[in-house]
Amino acid sequence: MSDRAPPAGDTKVAETRFRPSTSVVVPALNEQKTLRKTVIWTHDVLASQTDDHEIIIVDDGSTDNTGAIADALSAELPSVSVIHTGRPSGYGGVLNTGFRRATKDVITIITADGEFLPTDIPKFLAEMQRTGADVVTSTVPNRPYPFYRKVLSWGWRRCIKTMIGECPTLEGLFLIRRTLFSELNVTSTSGMWAMELLILARRKGATFAVIPTSLRPREDLRESKVANLATIIKVFRDILDLRRRLS
Repeated sequence: MSDRAPPAGDTKVAETRFRPSTSVVVPALNEQKTLRKTVIWTHDVLASQTDDHEIIIVDDGSTDNTGAIADALSAELPSVSVIHTGRPSGYGGVLNTGFRRATKDVITIITADGEFLPTDIPKFLAEMQRTGADVVTSTVPNRPYPFYRKVLSWGWRRCIKTMIGECPTLEGLFLIRRTLFSELNVTSTSGMWAMELLILARRKGATFAVIPTSLRPREDLRESKVANLATIIKVFRDILDLRRRLS
């Protein structure tokens, strides 16, 4: 299997003159099957869009070969660095670690499983250029998930809206200016982390833009690390904690 990007027919890379330095955080927990392809694909896209970029792989206590693959990528590509957490810290903990390490003008994420497409990153850069927004988030039209995943997603958003009073639009990737992120104190360690970030950013007066993006679910959804009872309970606790802090 080639490590290079799939054919152009998958998703066309948008042209843009907006070339800010860009950090991409890649959270990885036991993703030895897809990590290398995802990182090299991301590297190739970034190289075509900006003269200054970095890819930060956060190996969250993986027990397979993910850590070794990450180290090999770092040795091969100067723009790639690796953080090993030692033990799992949760999806939000991984993102917080990676975002705090980021040094470039704007920050985004690409999950190690390749669910989100690196070729969408230029679209976020173009929208930030067009609108001047501090944050660009996304929707995924006709999200290709089974019914039970759509129900979980709906329930999560309804819970946030009810308990916090707002639920910013976020279904896929997002892009944020690092200067704004540095002013935010995000504490969630679950999948609530990104939503908390957006809520805090909005309350600081940040400007938002939303674009449609793509999603390619992993082949075996049973390998997902978000659709399980333990994760759902953790997300709910983070929602409660955010509600207490905001009130």
